[in-house]
Amino acid sequence: MEMHRSRLAKIMLIISVWLPPVWLYAQESGTIRGIVVEAGTSNRLGSVTITNKKTGQSTVSSGVGTFELNVSVGDTLTANIMGYTPISTEVKTLSDILIDMRPGSIMLDQVDVNRMSKEAELNDAMRGYRKQGVYYNGKPPALAYVFNPITSLYELLGRTPRNARRFGNYMEKELEETEVDKKFSRGKIQELTGLDGDDLTNFMIWYRPSYEKAQYWADYDITAYIVQSFKQFDRDGRPVAPKLPKLEANPAQ
Repeated sequence: MEMHRSRLAKIMLIISVWLPPVWLYAQESGTIRGIVVEAGTSNRLGSVTITNKKTGQSTVSSGVGTFELNVSVGDTLTANIMGYTPISTEVKTLSDILIDMRPGSIMLDQVDVNRMSKEAELNDAMRGYRKQGVYYNGKPPALAYVFNPITSLYELLGRTPRNARRFGNYMEKELEETEVDKKFSRGKIQELTGLDGDDLTNFMIWYRPSYEKAQYWADYDITAYIVQSFKQFDRDGRPVAPKLPKLEANPAQ
């Protein structure tokens, strides 16, 4: 009988040793809640995609930056949104968490958005000319004279086609400049050189590449160009860029 009690005591001891880890393990999974904010501010970020890398499950933060996601302790969460540097964080407890996100390539993103908006604007204006009967942007091809001579002569000599040609040239130039803006952006230059304020503006004026050069550049080429140009700019004492002459308007008579 005594031996039976001894064995029972040993079994109970073993169970008591093993139960806590099982209990703790059961508590390691659940729903975690959090808030996403812009680093250094109290601005909450909505539309941030939060992903559990282990399970592949994801959610999007609300308009006030809050989110909920099923996780286990030890899982890794990633946070992504355009204009901010992606981050990852390990889940250490199921307590509420705060995720800070730093602005990243937001300047470049803004350039892309502006470029698309400008393209849409210019194309819309050109469509306006086409509604007025200008079909070749004011520059009819040679075969057009054979198949539609009246339209072709109008495109060559009419006032509206002449305006369309001028606008077409302007449109082409604008799109070329926005392509340069996309590659030679303030955000990229700041990231590579640390310049800001007047120094950044002066550098961009002095060393802005032409479209003829920049159109064939890959990211490596533009990076090398900016770095080399910055070294020269620094050696030259960071000179101030020439300013356009101030125009003085005469008072109306």
